[in-house]
Amino acid sequence: MNVRKTRSLTAFWYWLSRFWTDPDATSELANYYRARQIDSLSRQLPLASSATVLIVILCSFFANGLINSDFMIAWSLSLLIIAAGDVIAWYLLVKRKIENTGSKRVQFLLALMLGLAAVLYAQMTTVLLGVLDTQGKIILVAILAAFIATGAWQFASLPAAALFWVLFLTLGVSVGIHISYLGEYLFISALLLIYWIYLSCVVLVTSKRFIRGLVAETAIEHQRQVVGLLLKDFEENASDWLWEIDSHGCLKHVSLRMQHVLGKPVHQLSGSHFVNLLSDSTSAANQNVLRELATNFQQNEPFTQDNIPIEVNGDTKWWSLTAQPLINSTGNLSGWRGVSTDVTDALLREKEMTFLANIDSLTGLANRHLFAKTLHECFADDAEDGTKTPEIIKDITLITLDLDNFKVINDTLGHLAGDALLKDISCRFKEITPKGVLLSRLGGDEFAWVFKNSLTPLEATRFGQKIHELLAEPWLHQEHSFDLGASIGVANAPMDGVSPVSLQRASDMALYAAKASGKNKLCFYDPKLDEYAMLRLALLSDFRQSFADGDFVVLYQPQIRFSDNTLIGFEALVRWHHPERGVVSPTDFIHLIEENGMIVQLGEWVLRQACSDAMNWPAPLQVAVNVSPVQIERTNLLTTVIKALKATSLPASRLELELTESSLMCDGDSTIMLLNSLREQGVRIALDDFGTGYSSLSYLQRFPFDKLKVDRSFVIAASENVQNVNSANAESILSAILQLANALHLQTTAEGVETQDVSTLLQKLGFTNAQGFFYGRPMTAEHAENFISQWPDIQNKEN
Repeated sequence: MNVRKTRSLTAFWYWLSRFWTDPDATSELANYYRARQIDSLSRQLPLASSATVLIVILCSFFANGLINSDFMIAWSLSLLIIAAGDVIAWYLLVKRKIENTGSKRVQFLLALMLGLAAVLYAQMTTVLLGVLDTQGKIILVAILAAFIATGAWQFASLPAAALFWVLFLTLGVSVGIHISYLGEYLFISALLLIYWIYLSCVVLVTSKRFIRGLVAETAIEHQRQVVGLLLKDFEENASDWLWEIDSHGCLKHVSLRMQHVLGKPVHQLSGSHFVNLLSDSTSAANQNVLRELATNFQQNEPFTQDNIPIEVNGDTKWWSLTAQPLINSTGNLSGWRGVSTDVTDALLREKEMTFLANIDSLTGLANRHLFAKTLHECFADDAEDGTKTPEIIKDITLITLDLDNFKVINDTLGHLAGDALLKDISCRFKEITPKGVLLSRLGGDEFAWVFKNSLTPLEATRFGQKIHELLAEPWLHQEHSFDLGASIGVANAPMDGVSPVSLQRASDMALYAAKASGKNKLCFYDPKLDEYAMLRLALLSDFRQSFADGDFVVLYQPQIRFSDNTLIGFEALVRWHHPERGVVSPTDFIHLIEENGMIVQLGEWVLRQACSDAMNWPAPLQVAVNVSPVQIERTNLLTTVIKALKATSLPASRLELELTESSLMCDGDSTIMLLNSLREQGVRIALDDFGTGYSSLSYLQRFPFDKLKVDRSFVIAASENVQNVNSANAESILSAILQLANALHLQTTAEGVETQDVSTLLQKLGFTNAQGFFYGRPMTAEHAENFISQWPDIQNKEN
C-alpha cells in the first residue's frame, strides 16, 4: 500500500513539476531554464521597487495620524530595505550581468524577498481595515485584489516567487483579520481563499507557457546550430559548393570550397561577374554552353544546367549548376543563390559504363547491343503514319559465324577452356577484319561482321576462305590439340532482308544451312535452302510427336542468397528426351521452334509444370521460368501467367520470369506495359544473360526489372581472375555491373558459379544471389524436393 502511495505521489509531482520546469530536461538544460526564469523576473524588479516606494509614500501620507507612528516607521523601513534589495539584485543580475547559472539559492532569495514584501503588505492591510471608514475599506479591498493579481502576473515567469507573493498576501490578510477582528470579516477571508486558489492556478498555467516557450526556443536554437554546423561542413568538405550573386550577376558569397575548385583567393572572386568568371575558364569551343547559362539567368526562373565544361589548372572539369532567384519584398530580383557540383567523376563513370555496355567482357569485341545499334543505323524508320517500317539506307552485308563442335570443347575441357578458345579466336578474327567493319560476339560461340558496303558473292566467299584458313591452325590447350572449323552464313540487304530482324534471320538461316551441309562451310541465304528446310521439317515433326508423347521434362537448378547461404528457389530448365537422339540440348531446338511459333505451346506447358512443382516446395521458395521473345510477340503472356497461377494455386510472388535481352527488341512500349502488368500481379521480372546481348543503360532504365542475371561468361572470367592475381579486369567489370545494378536498385544473380573461390569472390564483390554447379546441377522435381529438405547439409557433402 505504501509503495502504491509513493508511486502515486511521484506521478503527481511529475505532473505538477511540468508547470514550472521540463522534468525530462537534462540537469544542464534545467539550470538554463531556471536561469532564464531568474533573468525574466530580475528585469521586473525595478518596477516592483518603484511600486513599493510609491506605496510607502501613499500609506505614510494617507494613514498619518491613523496608525501608530512607530509601527509606520518600522513598516516603511522594512519595505524600503526590500525595495533596495530588489534594485541591488536587478543591478547585479541584469546590469552587471554576473554569471547566472540558474542557482536554486538565487531563486529562493528572490522568492523570499517578494514573500516578505507580501507579508508586510498583508500586515498594513490588516491594520488599515481597523481605521478606515466603509468607503475607504472598499477602496482598500479593491486595491488589494488588483495588487495581488498584478504581482501574480508580473512574477509568474518564476513560479516560486509568484506563488509566495499570492500565498503570503492572501493568507496573511486572512490570518491577520481573523486574529484582529475575529469573525467580522469572515466573508472577505473566504473570498481571499478562493482568490488564492484561482491565482495560483493562473500562475502555474502562465509559468507553463513560459517554460514551453523556452523549450521551443531551445529546440530552434539547437536546430540553428546543427544547420550552421552542417552548412559549414558542407561548404568546407563537400564536393558541392554554395554561391550567391547580386542582381548584376556579381559574386556576393564565396565559399572555401569554391575558392579551392577555381584555384583563386576570395578577394579575386568576390565582386567578379559569375558568368564572365566561368567564361574565362572555358575553351572557345564550349562558349555556347556559357551563353546558354547567361540566358537562363535572364529568365528569372529556377533552373538546373548540367555538364558545364570548366578548365582548371589545365584539366577539364564538368559542373552541374542549380540556381534559385532571390526576390525582395517589392517583388524585384535581388540576386541568385545556388549550388554547384563537380560531376566529372560521374560523367567518366557513365562513359565507362557505356563502354562496358557495348563491349563483350570476355573477348573485348563489340557485344550484341553495339551490333544491333550498328545494324539499326543502316536502316531508317520512314513511315509517315507513325508505324515503324524500316527502310534500307544503303546495301549492306551481314556475315554470321558459329564455331563447329565448340560444345565438345566445353564438355571435355570445361568452360574455362572454352572461354580461352573464344579469346584466341577473337584475336585471330581481328587480324582479318577490314577497317570500318564491325566485328561482334553475339553470345556463346556466335560472331558477326557488319559490312556497311555490301560484298559481292565472290568477295564474301574470299572473306570466308580467310576465316577458314585462320581456323585451320589447330588450337592448343595444355596437352590437347583441337582442329577448329566454323559454319558461316551470309545475307545481303535489301535483297535478303529489309529490316534488322529479317536480315539477321536470313543470315541465321544461311548459317543453319551451312551447319546442316556438313559444317565448316559457307552458305549464302537462299529461300530455297532445301536441305535446311528438310532438316527443319524433320525436327519439327519430331518435336510435335515428342511433345504429344510427353518426352519433355522440366529440371530445376538451385539458386542461393549469398548473405545467409539460404536457398531461395530454382530455375526451371526444359530438356527434350528424344526417343532416338537421346537428350537434345535446348540450344539445338529452341531457336527452331521459336521461328515456327511452337515455343508458345512448349512455354505454356513449362510454365504450368514449373508452377505445379513449386507448390510442393515450402514457401517462400520461388521458381524462375524462362520466357521466349516469341511468347511476348505472339501471345497474351499476361493471361497465360494468370491462368497458370490460378490452376496451380501458386502465389504470384513465388514466380519469376526471365527474359533474354533479345526480348527487348520487340515493341518496347508494349513490352513495358506487359512487364508492368505482370509486376502488378506480384510476378518478379529478371533480365537473363546480362552482358551478352542488347544490354544498354537505356533498356535498364526503361524496362521494369527486379533482377539482373549476369551471364556466366563474366563469372568464368572472374574465375580466371581468382587464379591469376595479376589480372583485375574481370573483377573490375563485375564491380562496374554491380554499381549499375545498385544504382537502379536491382538484385543481381551470378550464373555459372562452379568453385568455392569464385563464390567467395562474387560474395565479396556484393552479388545478391548465385547459381551454378557449385550449388547444384539441374535435377528432377523429386530430387529438388529432396535437395530442399537437405540444404545446406547436402552442399557440404558435395563440396
